[in-house]
Amino acid sequence: MATINPTSLKDLIFEPKDVEIFKIPDIKTRIATVQNYFFPRLEILLRRSIELIQGIYGVNPYERMTYVYCPSNRKSARVNADFDWVHIGLSGKRRTDRELTIKRRDGKAFSFHPTYLTYNIELSGALSVELMPFRQNVDSKFIAAVADLYEQNFAALSPILGMNFISHSRAEDFIDLKDAFIGEEEDVRGVLLFSPLRYFPVDVNRGMGELIMAFAALYPLLDSFISIGEGEPPRLQEMLDKYKSWCLVSELEAQDEDEEHTELESTDTLNVPEMDSYTFVRAGLWWSVLARDNWTCCSCGRSSKEEGITLEVDHIIPRSKGGTDDLDNLQTLCKKCNIGKSNKDMTDLRRNAEA
Repeated sequence: MATINPTSLKDLIFEPKDVEIFKIPDIKTRIATVQNYFFPRLEILLRRSIELIQGIYGVNPYERMTYVYCPSNRKSARVNADFDWVHIGLSGKRRTDRELTIKRRDGKAFSFHPTYLTYNIELSGALSVELMPFRQNVDSKFIAAVADLYEQNFAALSPILGMNFISHSRAEDFIDLKDAFIGEEEDVRGVLLFSPLRYFPVDVNRGMGELIMAFAALYPLLDSFISIGEGEPPRLQEMLDKYKSWCLVSELEAQDEDEEHTELESTDTLNVPEMDSYTFVRAGLWWSVLARDNWTCCSCGRSSKEEGITLEVDHIIPRSKGGTDDLDNLQTLCKKCNIGKSNKDMTDLRRNAEA
């Protein structure tokens, strides 16, 4: 099983001063600087993400994926488009043996896949992960296939997206999960899934691990949308099952590490610091809480299956007030109710759900 190796990322850092590059007035000079300054670090981040993907899903992304970059303007180009972001990521390789099944709205076939999974650097000085299913306007057949696949696998997708704090939007508007890929008459290029922004500085101790996990969590959707575009059966359900199994194995290994840590701590000869510095509830425990609460928000009663909401796991007694990760201190809340509760409220809302 692959894990994120902190040693391989220890020297990788994105600093606040990095965004000064966006202020270079000459566009061609700015692009050349970005390509030499950001791309090498983003490529390291992408390679580490692919290693994790290989470990979780047992696939080799290099077989069917290719790197995508922005800005990708050539030095010899007469005109260079302006930009206020940088991205690097994966998309499907161009097929030379047959056309893609995806059509443009004018009926012409795509030569390149319109689905991108990328690391984005924003002008504001932040790094995030973004999956854009429709980088260009596509025909209704592809939109319907993506929407149907998402609907069929929603129950398995919802906890994975929630666990990695992945949100949905169309342009600047947040929308219900099940409506994310519907809207043939609209500009579907605004439909995307994205991680929280991690503002610089970002390094292995500050947000980078969470970004890599979000990238790996979104990979099954990228792989499945690529399959649809090539006229092949998507393997989304299989990959989601592998993700869940990987998380459960990680939970057992983490428990073993905690037990070993407790044994070491009980001796007088070693002084070992606390190992449990996790920011989020561990994956295996996350699933246990959601299943116990019947995939329903304990506050408002809405469910992920019926209402298409994102569910999160809340600490009844917040960690900041001494709360633990014990199952009895955890409850299921939707994103809206969890934000409203904050860390100032210690109400056990499970009683309301049971009533």
